[in-house]
Amino acid sequence: MKTSFIVVIFLTAILFISAGFSQSTLVDINGLRPLDLKIGGFQLNDNQKIRIEAVGLHQERRRHEIILGTSWILNSETREVVWHFEPAEFRGRDAEVDEQNVEIDLKAGNYEAYYSTYPYFENSGHWRDTRRRGIANHISNFFARLFDDDYDYYFGDYDYYNDFADKFKIVIKGNGKKLDASDLEKLQNTLRKAAAISLSATDDDLYLTQGFEIKKPVEVNIYAIGEARDDGNFDYGWIINTDTRKKIWEPDYWESERAGGADKNRFVNESVSLPAGRYAAVYVTDDSHSPHEWNSAVPYDPAFWGLTINLKNDGDMQHFSKFDYQNIDDDQILYSLIRMRTDDFASKAFTLKKPMDLRIYAIGEGRDGEMFDYAWIVHANTHEKVWEMDYYDTEHAGGDQKNRLVDQVISLDRGNYIAYYATDGSHSYRNWNASPPYDPDHWGLTILAAGNNFSRGDISDYQEQEDKNVLARIVRVRDGQYSREKFTLRNDSEVHIYAIGEGMRGEMYDYGWIEDANSGRVVWEMSYRRTDYAGGARKNRLLDDTISLKKGEYEVFYESDDSHSFNSWNDTPPWNPMNWGITIYLVKGK
Repeated sequence: MKTSFIVVIFLTAILFISAGFSQSTLVDINGLRPLDLKIGGFQLNDNQKIRIEAVGLHQERRRHEIILGTSWILNSETREVVWHFEPAEFRGRDAEVDEQNVEIDLKAGNYEAYYSTYPYFENSGHWRDTRRRGIANHISNFFARLFDDDYDYYFGDYDYYNDFADKFKIVIKGNGKKLDASDLEKLQNTLRKAAAISLSATDDDLYLTQGFEIKKPVEVNIYAIGEARDDGNFDYGWIINTDTRKKIWEPDYWESERAGGADKNRFVNESVSLPAGRYAAVYVTDDSHSPHEWNSAVPYDPAFWGLTINLKNDGDMQHFSKFDYQNIDDDQILYSLIRMRTDDFASKAFTLKKPMDLRIYAIGEGRDGEMFDYAWIVHANTHEKVWEMDYYDTEHAGGDQKNRLVDQVISLDRGNYIAYYATDGSHSYRNWNASPPYDPDHWGLTILAAGNNFSRGDISDYQEQEDKNVLARIVRVRDGQYSREKFTLRNDSEVHIYAIGEGMRGEMYDYGWIEDANSGRVVWEMSYRRTDYAGGARKNRLLDDTISLKKGEYEVFYESDDSHSFNSWNDTPPWNPMNWGITIYLVKGK
């Protein structure tokens, strides 16, 4: 009995050892250099245990993380990470390569193995790009911060980093078949074609869109990978209702998970319910860190950088269809004030012959609750502001966080309107002082019809007519101007005064007044304390009031100083810049 048992144990050991030796090399990635990303693949026909030998440098400590060489394995169908190089505990001042030998159980299927030598260093939440300088300098910067400055030249030495890279590798052994790069690309393309929507972002400065319509509520799975930090999104996607212009899905940094590599690599994999309607999926990239050229450690799934949407129920495909989507449809444009340059100003007057819904698409500059390049609309007859590009109604427009966007539908009654757009002295179309928005050509204001059920006959250009009740008008006043105009009242009357000028700290600098033409006595003056805020810069002041005057002859004056006047603004203009000056109206019925 004992002999038989020993024989069984011996044969089992022989079979186990034979099985181990019979495993073939499925992946062998070596010969790596700095800023390398290599991929290998393999196919397993049955469930089995595979052996992984990997050498890398991925180390962590409570306040530090450094990656100089790391590897991982993805399931080609599910895109799930089935193994990754476990970070070693950071031990002291010297970075050291780490060798890991493991066995893991994998199910039958296709797999992708990656090795990346894109450096990444994080210290207490602060990370660094690696593309801005030569390899010697950026590695030097990593270690200079990690250690003492005395280590700067030593660790910044290119040959020293090459010595690290020479040791990096991953070897995978098992019973299966090798897959080359073309095999893996075919597998990835199969997934993209099977998806309801696939927006694959392979380059910088992209704006990718796909319109789709669903006839009944459906459940979708959204898989998105991009770049984001706690201060904003940079490569990211969203879904918008094309009729209401409301975004119905857009995750931010805090709603995403780390996607491997640098902390700014983020991913979302979630289910979302969509009601019936017309939608557009959008994905944008900024000017750095994409599959075109990474500037930090790469994500686990670089091939699917972008946005992928799958229907959870295959039967819902009969209710799903695609259409070509353009963010700005030329056929829908009514008026546009776009490609606005530095210190620019433009306006457009129009008449709505019936109440209408208008889509307002405006991009400008704003920060900390204040807009610097922005749009607004006033009623042409009453000068009342009916819409303004308020910072708190805007969203990030891509690029630098100060690029702000409004994309909304507003309702206006029939009447005459004037749309304005003004810029300050920096950061404008083709004169950016920071990263531009993802749609730079529409820096400005675009007014579109909301929906297809509109007639161009319902809107027309508006030519401002001289009001018969105007007694005197001095407007569009420029720097250093001193103007006067006379008017006569045949009866005691009420007059309405509409005046815009410049004032600060209780004093007016551009302002108007009225004198009795015979005596020269001042009968009314535009004082700071009588004015209200006129929009734009706080020094823009508005007086909109009615006073009583005796019958007689009068003279109205307006004087401006040497700065900040019509079309010579040194700060944001008021909401109604065309009336910078003073207008006197006879109140009707008097």
